[in-house]
Amino acid sequence: MSPTPIAFYPRKPDQLQDRFGRKLTYLRISVTDRCNMRCDYCRPAPDAYRAESHARILRYEEIERIVRVAVDLGVTKVRITGGEPLVRRDLPRLVERLADIPGITDLSMTTNATLLGKYAHDLASAGLGRVNISIDSLNALRFRRLTGGELASVLAGIEAAGSAGLFPIKLNTVLMRDINAGDKHSEVAELIDFASNNAATIRFIELMPMKQGMDWHQHYISIDEVLQRGDVRARVDVDAALETGNTAARYLPLRHGSGVVGFIMPMSARFCEGCNRLRLTADGGLRSCLPADHQLNLRDVIRSGGSDDDIRTLFLRSAMIKPEIGLYDFDADSKKRSMIHIGG
Repeated sequence: MSPTPIAFYPRKPDQLQDRFGRKLTYLRISVTDRCNMRCDYCRPAPDAYRAESHARILRYEEIERIVRVAVDLGVTKVRITGGEPLVRRDLPRLVERLADIPGITDLSMTTNATLLGKYAHDLASAGLGRVNISIDSLNALRFRRLTGGELASVLAGIEAAGSAGLFPIKLNTVLMRDINAGDKHSEVAELIDFASNNAATIRFIELMPMKQGMDWHQHYISIDEVLQRGDVRARVDVDAALETGNTAARYLPLRHGSGVVGFIMPMSARFCEGCNRLRLTADGGLRSCLPADHQLNLRDVIRSGGSDDDIRTLFLRSAMIKPEIGLYDFDADSKKRSMIHIGG
């Protein structure tokens, strides 16, 4: 009898490594492709958006099983994402399951914070360590136009996260020209001040072409252009050496105080050489690269009676097909999944 594919791989904790020597220690898990907002850069128009049926979404026990295999392969960092993860029923129950897995050293969540006021303390009690919160404007009317949501609920969620001890709090802002950046309506300086005053770290993210039907070029603005603004330079030491680590963000220190500001530049300064991520979509797709549209189906393997070795094999295969450089070429001629279907 010929050996199973898994026999060709050594059983070592650090074996989840790609062809380019990158160790993959970070798994981002989307628990739903539904969201209570409709951010312009993430969710397609209603006629192009269809959420997966409940039956096709991974169950919590399936997610836990997948994560246990991933941790056995060397994953130490897990982030829960969506859609908006808090629209998934009983999410603290999943957090508790994952927090009990030995080997996870960092369990966090990305959220729009609109429901965080209700769930922050339950999440902290269940074992969640920290949160990243999306906030793209501090102007209530502009925020509503951009996201369809209410700024007040996000601000309440940020306050609740602090009260529950979900530190450090990181705020994420996607930069869009003439909406929250550029010369006309820039809120960059205001957002830096807001984060500093709330003991949070702000990270500015370049817009990516990750949504069907979006005129990406019209709204894109580079981090380099933002750093030329006088009000930003008055707050950020742009002449300091960029502080990097095992993360997508580069950090610069504030001129006043001990904080830093993060900059994520997927379009103008690629960070693929240090990428240590895998992504699990809500419907069980395992992706080794955000913009690359190939993924392996873990849900079908599990539901057809597959073993943990079968799950392990797909993780190892995903590592082997991870490209050296991700190509952001979302267009009408190539089949791509929008960000909301992949997970933030």
